[in-house]
Amino acid sequence: MNNILIVSNTLCFGGAESFSAQLFENLEQQYDNLHYAVFSCNMDLLERFPAIDRKKIHQFDDSDRTNTFKMLSKIFKVKKYLKDHNIDTIYCSQPDSALVFWLLKIFNKKIKIIYITMHVYENADAKEKFIWKTKLPNRSTDIFIGLSEYLSLQLKQKNKVDPSKVIINRLPVDINKFNVADKKDREQFNLPLNKRIVGICCRLYPIKRVDLFVEAFRHIEDEDTIGVIYGEGPEKERLLGMIKDFQLSDKVFLLPFIDNVNEVIPMFDLYLQTVDGPNLGLVTLEAFSSGVPVIMLADNEEERFMILDTYCNENVGGISTTDPKNIALKVLEILNISEKDGMPARCRKLAAEKYSWPAFLSINEKILKQLR
Repeated sequence: MNNILIVSNTLCFGGAESFSAQLFENLEQQYDNLHYAVFSCNMDLLERFPAIDRKKIHQFDDSDRTNTFKMLSKIFKVKKYLKDHNIDTIYCSQPDSALVFWLLKIFNKKIKIIYITMHVYENADAKEKFIWKTKLPNRSTDIFIGLSEYLSLQLKQKNKVDPSKVIINRLPVDINKFNVADKKDREQFNLPLNKRIVGICCRLYPIKRVDLFVEAFRHIEDEDTIGVIYGEGPEKERLLGMIKDFQLSDKVFLLPFIDNVNEVIPMFDLYLQTVDGPNLGLVTLEAFSSGVPVIMLADNEEERFMILDTYCNENVGGISTTDPKNIALKVLEILNISEKDGMPARCRKLAAEKYSWPAFLSINEKILKQLR
């Protein structure tokens, strides 16, 4: 039996943090010897996870924010915690907190570390790339989980890890929290019933490239198609300025970010994912779970490979270059064929078969047995 610890930097709103919470929720149903720890007291994310008891989460630091050096300063606290709770298996998905355990493994070979890769190598900052170049992650990690075929290839080719340690286990989403909703429910979100809605939900940072979303609507002349952005962040004022300057106030609407994306995404007819670089976004899978087709952007073959891998080569959306004119053409193309082509049902089916938690947990159980 494994004594398992799931680790996260914090529990602020973020993809890796959300994944760690979902992993805890699902493994808690299977294992009694399960622990959860973070390196700060920020637990805002738990508003989305009311079933998780905050008292079960150990905090190595009581400050609201953290960083690599603060986490490293807690290494002796972490060492004591592992000993006191007989932890032998650790799940990490962020290099900062993982570094603490990679260092501890130098002196304690008994612990097993499972590292789950959440983003592509190109999106790593200089500090993270330096950590990978030390080869410490490769020496100290027992299993690397690539959440897609593409991420698994990146682990081998760019992170330079031992190929024998890499296992593909596709990023799961709780499809039971998402439904193919009746568009009549739009009224509760003050969204129009008589329009085709292209949507996006994200933090408004430059890497999200939401400006491409806005610019695309300069080239969409269909009066029945509008764009809705749910987001907050440093790009907000610039985006509002673009909407005003391009005279798109009646076509593109920037609304405050909402936490219940599982309720609003089903209101969309199409999800336009504009994030920079090859990227497997959880929100893409949430759109599929809602029966909403997705358009992702690619300007090279590597990015196209990542997208086709995400789509599992199924017709569940489209691919466009980053040229706003091309985005606009692809948006109209998918909107015009989506319903009659059965795309919404195919999206939901893909999520259920390839990205469900039961599928993930089945492979995960084999990994844990291998480490016992």
